[in-house]
Amino acid sequence: MFTLKHFTQSKYVLKPRQQGNVLVMFVIGLAAILIMAALALDGGHLLLNKSRLQNIADAAALNAAITLDEGGTHQQARAAAAAIINANLDHQDNFELDANVDMSNLNSAIEQVTTSLRVQFSLRPDPFEATNVAEARYVLVYIEDVPLNNFLAGVFDFNKQVSATAMAGPSTALVDCYSNLVPLMVCANDPTTEHPSSTVDGEEVFDQSIFYGIHTNTLQVLKIPSNTEPEIGPGNFQLIRLGDNKGADDIRDTLAGQPFEDGQICLTSGVDGDTVPTEPGNTVGPSFQGLNTRMGQWEGNLKDNQEDFPADYNTCESTTPIALDNKGDLIDNGAIDLAYRHSDYLSYYGALADDDESVPDACPTNFSGSLDPVNGSSQRRILQVVVGDCTDRLNGQNDVPYLGVGCFFLTQSIDKGGKNSFIVGEFVENCSAEGVASGDAEDRNGPYRIVLYHVPGSGDS
Repeated sequence: MFTLKHFTQSKYVLKPRQQGNVLVMFVIGLAAILIMAALALDGGHLLLNKSRLQNIADAAALNAAITLDEGGTHQQARAAAAAIINANLDHQDNFELDANVDMSNLNSAIEQVTTSLRVQFSLRPDPFEATNVAEARYVLVYIEDVPLNNFLAGVFDFNKQVSATAMAGPSTALVDCYSNLVPLMVCANDPTTEHPSSTVDGEEVFDQSIFYGIHTNTLQVLKIPSNTEPEIGPGNFQLIRLGDNKGADDIRDTLAGQPFEDGQICLTSGVDGDTVPTEPGNTVGPSFQGLNTRMGQWEGNLKDNQEDFPADYNTCESTTPIALDNKGDLIDNGAIDLAYRHSDYLSYYGALADDDESVPDACPTNFSGSLDPVNGSSQRRILQVVVGDCTDRLNGQNDVPYLGVGCFFLTQSIDKGGKNSFIVGEFVENCSAEGVASGDAEDRNGPYRIVLYHVPGSGDS
């Protein structure tokens, strides 16, 4: 016989007090979500505008420092900072900053240019000590307390503001560093002018094809007489001592491409710049054995050094070499018109880089040498040569002021005999290194850049 059982309601029914707890937890969770959304939305908005304002401050500091560097006054520098700020605020992406950065009632005669902009000057970047001394060339720009629009942050009574600081001024003296410099110097034709300029449509334009009076894409017969006191003057090459070079053997090996002991040579131009010591001319003979390795000719002590000092991929040269007579004058035999030019050299390398099927495997007719991209080395015929100011330098050993470095294309190998040794080269370009700051805090009259400096206590400058 079956017994009917009674089923009762589950004991796990929520009581009114427990239902209230869930509601509280729901509200707390919703508030947390809103706070996170506010942080994400308003935080991103804050960072974006902070970055934009910092870029504007950097530009303002640089513009003010350049104005001072060009001879401007502190008042003109403040005006330049304000001008670049206004120009940036006019950009459509900066509409919010434009509405909130106060650039009204501008007064460039005082430190507090506007309520939002303050500009100070110092004699040194570190420590930065504000001064009105005219010689102070380091600029510190403050753009302060710029309010921003709120999205959800206003619900939590949080008002956003951003500020930015930037410092700019001259760098320490610049040095030019080279790892492939050859121990040769050519005297500048015009040591006073790096690039001649002219005025075009009211703007100064510099002719980059002329470097201290040396014209690009022109062949030059550059002589080094093999006597002990070579003539020093425009257009003449001089052997020079670089790094730890101490004689003919060292110069020969460096001309062949031997690395410097310290890896590179660093030089500074300008009033207090470096000088390079010339080498007596009686080292010419053995020295040029090094230069000829670049043309696939190994002689003397370099005879078995093809691996250390490989030839260029391209050693083509005319079978009618440019030559000089016993007086050192050019022999007019049409050799210049027949010379292998830098443009020919570039065409070969261009075809090689493009893996062009038409790349030649032998030099043209009436040219000796070879084309060997397997056993040679790239760009060995491009020489980095020091350009110096030989003004008022007497014959013999001298210390010649460094001006820069020019790249020459080695047109032909060096003649092994004759009373005068000479190089035939084609000036390609000014290949002076892009100077880097030396970090030397001593004041010098050499070249420098206008750079940004870190502002102590600022995480963004």
